[in-house]
Formats: sequence, C-alpha cells, structure tokens
Amino acid sequence: MKNKQNLGDKTPFITIDKSLNKLRNKTMFPKKLKKANEILLTARLPKNKHIS
Repeated sequence: MKNKQNLGDKTPFITIDKSLNKLRNKTMFPKKLKKANEILLTARLPKNKHIS
C-alpha cells in the first residue's frame, strides 16, 4: 500500500497493491478469529442511558 499526498490538498491518496487480491478469501489467523467470535458471542453491551 502506498500513500501519496497531493500538495494542494490535505486528503491523502491510497493505492492498494493488486497482488493482495490472492489473499482475499483466506483467513490469516484462524485461531484468533475463532477466539474473537467466542468472545463476541458471550459479550454483553452496557445499558444505554439516554438523556432527554
């Protein structure tokens, strides 16, 4: 990935290397993904307190 800054604009342009497409459908860290999914299944969100 390359980051290019246009001198007249403060918005950076990012180009993604086309060779990364071969990794699109592969899971890079299956053990960590499994553990994260288990944690998300048991996680509870805090109650939302709305101020009216």
